[in-house]
Amino acid sequence: MRREAWAEAVRLHGLWLAGEGGRACRLEGIELEGLGAPQVLLPRSGMYSVALPGADLHGARFGGSEWEKCDLTLANLAGTEFDGARLDDVRFDDSSLATASFTGAVMEGVSFVKARAPASRWLEARMARADFSGALLPAASFHQASLLECLWRGADLTGALFYRATLRFCRFPSILGEGARFNEAELHFCQWREARLERARFSGADLSGSAFMRCEMEGCDFRGARLRGAQFAGSRLAGALFRDAICAGADFQGADLRGARELTLHQLLQARTDSTTVLPWGAPGPAMRGSR
Repeated sequence: MRREAWAEAVRLHGLWLAGEGGRACRLEGIELEGLGAPQVLLPRSGMYSVALPGADLHGARFGGSEWEKCDLTLANLAGTEFDGARLDDVRFDDSSLATASFTGAVMEGVSFVKARAPASRWLEARMARADFSGALLPAASFHQASLLECLWRGADLTGALFYRATLRFCRFPSILGEGARFNEAELHFCQWREARLERARFSGADLSGSAFMRCEMEGCDFRGARLRGAQFAGSRLAGALFRDAICAGADFQGADLRGARELTLHQLLQARTDSTTVLPWGAPGPAMRGSR
């Protein structure tokens, strides 16, 4: 079902579609379960209280559109474009968003629970209170995105890219983040708990006030990172890189730093360590002058 079929489906429900001839489309208060309209072109459209559960909209173009209180659960949105869209209280739960694009989109209260979105693009998107719990986002791109109070519980962020992104008060419990890249990102007061972050990259990132609790962080790259107020209690950092990292105020109490590379005694003396810290050379802490 293409654009014409979309228009006919709406008309059959006694509704008005003003999207012909390239004009903007506005839909309000409708439900079209299982709608099939792949590759439909509806830029600058307005969707308000629209429910399209199970819809097939793969390859659709919704650039610059507005969505409010809409339901797109179980929808096929692979390759769909929402660039520059505004989305408020929209549900994408269990939807397919492979290679979909939300570049420059503005979102608040949007739910992506268990969405499947490998290689999706979220460049320069602005999101507040989005829920990505259980979402599959391997190799997704969040370059220069701004993320506030977003939840990523159990999400798969393997190889995801957060270059120069800004994340504040975000939570990452039990995520898979092997090889994720947070280079030069601002990660303020974020929390990772029991996360798998092997070989993740935080070089040049600002981790002020963030906490990594009981995380697997072997081989992580913290070169040039700012760790003021960052906590690593119970986390394993074997083989992690710390060259030129600013460790003043970092909290390594309870951290396993065995085999950490380029982490000097001078850096450790600026941080907090205690008897539960395992120092890079394998000895228990705390780090003290002459302790190595």
